[in-house]
Amino acid sequence: MKTNLNSIARILVFLSLTILISVQVNAQKKLKKAKEYMVNFEYSKAIPLYLDYFEHKNPKPNDVRDIANCYLMINDVKSAQSWLSRYNTFYIYSATEMLNYANTLKASGDYDEAMKQYVKFQEIFPAKSENIDKWLISCVDGKKWTKKPLNYEVMNVEQLNSENCDYGLFPYKNGFLYSTDKKQNNSKYSSQEIFGWTGNPYLKIYTVSNLNESTVSANPEMVDNINTTYHNGSGVYDFENDVLYYTITKMKNKKSLPPNSDPTNWTEKETEEQYVNRMEIYSAKLVNDKWVNITPFAYNNSDLYSVGHPALSPDGNILYFASSMPGGFGGSDIYYCLRLEDGTWDKPLNAGYMINTEGKEAFPVIDKTGKLYFSSDGQPGMGGLDIFECQGSADNWTVPENLKVPINSPKDDFSPYFNETGFTGYFSSNRDGGKGEDDIYYFSKGLIIIGRTFARIFDNSLTPLENVNVEITNINNSDLTALVSDNNGMFSERAKCSNTYEFTARKKGYFMQSVLLETECRTGNDTIYVDLILDQILENKSYVLNNIYYDFDKWFIRPDAAKELDKLVSLLVENPEIDIELGSHTDSRGTDVYNQKLSQRRAESAVGYIISKNIDPDRITAKGYGESKPAVKCNFCTDEEHQMNRRTEFTVTKIRYENFSSLK
Repeated sequence: MKTNLNSIARILVFLSLTILISVQVNAQKKLKKAKEYMVNFEYSKAIPLYLDYFEHKNPKPNDVRDIANCYLMINDVKSAQSWLSRYNTFYIYSATEMLNYANTLKASGDYDEAMKQYVKFQEIFPAKSENIDKWLISCVDGKKWTKKPLNYEVMNVEQLNSENCDYGLFPYKNGFLYSTDKKQNNSKYSSQEIFGWTGNPYLKIYTVSNLNESTVSANPEMVDNINTTYHNGSGVYDFENDVLYYTITKMKNKKSLPPNSDPTNWTEKETEEQYVNRMEIYSAKLVNDKWVNITPFAYNNSDLYSVGHPALSPDGNILYFASSMPGGFGGSDIYYCLRLEDGTWDKPLNAGYMINTEGKEAFPVIDKTGKLYFSSDGQPGMGGLDIFECQGSADNWTVPENLKVPINSPKDDFSPYFNETGFTGYFSSNRDGGKGEDDIYYFSKGLIIIGRTFARIFDNSLTPLENVNVEITNINNSDLTALVSDNNGMFSERAKCSNTYEFTARKKGYFMQSVLLETECRTGNDTIYVDLILDQILENKSYVLNNIYYDFDKWFIRPDAAKELDKLVSLLVENPEIDIELGSHTDSRGTDVYNQKLSQRRAESAVGYIISKNIDPDRITAKGYGESKPAVKCNFCTDEEHQMNRRTEFTVTKIRYENFSSLK
């Protein structure tokens, strides 16, 4: 029996060792395969194999570095940051990994920790820290801009965005075009239709109509004819000639390629050879809603470099684009071509050192005024690609200005388009809180309205009035906002430029006040101030009604006077606890008897109009005062003084205090 137990034990040990060896061999195979995928830029395939391997084996420093780089390549900044932080625990100070770690902290908005890492990088690698001042300044600026964002409202265009990549919205004749790698419903994709870098389908160009700010009322559709096998990207439409310039990619054989996380510069292994996706520009003409005459750009050279992201000057005579062609300042630069007399494009020229850096410049856009917008990670920015603007043309530009928060974020921000220059439009971003990887956002420039509510009491003095109910109505679109003024009578609200707003203030014991205001924006930090002055309801106090005019020697209610009397109707409806006397006054011209009779008729006519609006006649009486109670006493009155004396007033004759018990 003892011999049998020993035999069984030996068998179990043998099986355990066999299983362990098998697991280790299988894990090593997964690690080897993960490295193959990474070398061939198939990061979406490499990552799960690395993670599976790490469940069985403790990762070595090189393994941690590799999976961190995979996450960097698919723009998963948080995961890359986590693995790079772990890499630092090995105390292996690699310049690339240290700088990548600092950059991921910056791209996450952790500017304080990023600055610490940049300083540490400088201490260890002083010879590679020539840009330390720029790195630190960008962190300081990022903190400052985040704390005090400009007055733009930014909204995710949720109906347009998917869980994948959606970017590069721009207008064309029949609506808008944009690029997306979203999966079609119920569609099955072959391995050749999936981009190994991201694991998503290749980007295709879609069209969308009925786009209103952040709302889409029609489903986007894939565009016929112009989409190619691989990626299809951003472009520009020439409305004068009905020609579309757009970006495609082509597979090109290449023995080796340094990793590049450009969202439109892709590489993938197709067979045993290594391939790189290089961008090219194509054009197509729209004829009877069909794309025809599809033509490659004369300066495509995808065997050696990329050209893409085309943009046109307002007159259509300068074509701007991004390219990695030799002789530039950095990874990719902005170039331009001039249109020749025969309609062809002259040879490319670099747009100059003012906008191009040792980093990456891409996604140029020209607005209707000729202003250039582009994205860069080499200009001082918040992290990733930031959008910049500058004035000029060709290779002569002003110093680029960062568009700051909320247009820019610590992540990648690019491809702006302006409906109204400087005020409304769209851009793309992979910022936190989005629906997918890259999303399309709508933005509108606004302003801050700072208001204050005051009480005007019996001696006409003003004092701040708290807890006033304020309604703000946008007359342009009928949007309504309700709020309450604070203990100092203050309130504030965001508003849109070039819109008309009505402010209505109400509080028990005070007459309602209404003010119209038209907004005008001039800078990114516009502020408009509005005061709402409420008259306290007091017995035997008279209040002048503005703009109550009558035709000469007449007492009939004119349309313009009716509008003002309607306000008094609203006042009586909102204050059912008061009775009033409506008094009419004339100037001193004419006889006393004539003025007395005329003013009485006018007062009675106004009261009759008010009663016709369903106001209880017992709450209002008419009284004509003629010239007996002038507002301005004068022997030889001026026209202005006569006008002041020709007035209509109402006086509170009674307050039913039993209805006043709920006053605040």
